[in-house]
Amino acid sequence: MQSKDINADIVISGAGPAGLALSALLGQAGFDIALIDAEIPAPPQDKPSGRTAALLNGSVNVLKATGIWDDLKSRATPLKIMKIMDDNGDNIGVEFHASSIGHEQFGYNIPNSFLKSALLARIGKIKTIRHFAPAKLQSYDIENGKVIARTEDGRTIRAALIIGTDGRNSIVRAVANIDAKKHDYGQMAMTCLIEHTKPHNFTSTEFHRPGGPFTFVPMPGNQSSIVWVEKTDDAKKYLAMKREEFEKAIQDRTKGMLGTITLKSNPESWPLMLLSSESLTSPRAVLAAEAAHVLSPIGAQGLNLSLRDIASLAETITDAARLGEDIGSGTVLARYERRRRADIKSHVIGIDGLNRVVANDMTFIKDLRRLGLKGMEKIPAFKNFTMHQGLNPDMDQGRLANGQPL
Repeated sequence: MQSKDINADIVISGAGPAGLALSALLGQAGFDIALIDAEIPAPPQDKPSGRTAALLNGSVNVLKATGIWDDLKSRATPLKIMKIMDDNGDNIGVEFHASSIGHEQFGYNIPNSFLKSALLARIGKIKTIRHFAPAKLQSYDIENGKVIARTEDGRTIRAALIIGTDGRNSIVRAVANIDAKKHDYGQMAMTCLIEHTKPHNFTSTEFHRPGGPFTFVPMPGNQSSIVWVEKTDDAKKYLAMKREEFEKAIQDRTKGMLGTITLKSNPESWPLMLLSSESLTSPRAVLAAEAAHVLSPIGAQGLNLSLRDIASLAETITDAARLGEDIGSGTVLARYERRRRADIKSHVIGIDGLNRVVANDMTFIKDLRRLGLKGMEKIPAFKNFTMHQGLNPDMDQGRLANGQPL
């Protein structure tokens, strides 16, 4: 058991990509960070799995600010074209080209394991960060204007602020007594890595199907990552298939666009849900990333939304400190809440609605879905608006997302 009290400026509970990136940003800014990580950090991986993150340019700029991009760029694949297809056999769909809005790419596809390894290596070099792993937050109290956080292994950490980046089962959210809207979609996402005989041409393609979207996203060379959503019972049947049967099922769903495919990693899966917290703050506590919102993977918005959270939070905290304010005060935390509410709410509602429309086999809904894709392709203003909102978002684009220093 640990017995010594630990003093810090900020406690961050949760060490996924968002929590690690936030630790790096705030640690570099000179804050004394206590990062509580429930997992034993995995050793660096040589080979990627199918779990990847399609990160838009603003998110890439946030990662650049953490100092990891030079090490990560060689493992990232540019996303130059985004294609949405209705899986109906008549090729109804729409293409978005980054060049049409003056960019070389919309962003990059990055293996999660490489992203996390790069962030872990980075925080290990920042002297103001203490990384406690494995350690799990047990509870916290507020005493005399301070957070008193306690871990299950006996540590007590005193700080001005606690930040929950600890996922859909957030302990910070639970202790803060913040309610969250939740919905079980009755779907599972499956992911894997494939190799194929035709080039992907840096194109991410998302097929809209009754069970959910089926997406392949470019990786280095002639490889792509697959994100395949199905109703839970159907997904379990696919996951129980022999390797060659699962491979053939993927082959059928790629419609020959990638040529002959070969499965290069074992499939991984996770259940899908909607989660939206009723508030982002409580006294001396704040939520970000999947502690605040969990989305369907349709449109690949989840981690991008999370990185906008942590960029906004880092800017808000740093600006307050520069003004000599108490970084854990209600006044400071309310600024973060105001900045993030509209962006989070619009994406939660939009992605939830899109997922319900896509994963629907009612004839009326299917016809509406197809009509929308046709209209998007035929009406340039509609297409351009959709591209800017989904692939080049400008809501709450702060300094970091725009490539400026913290």
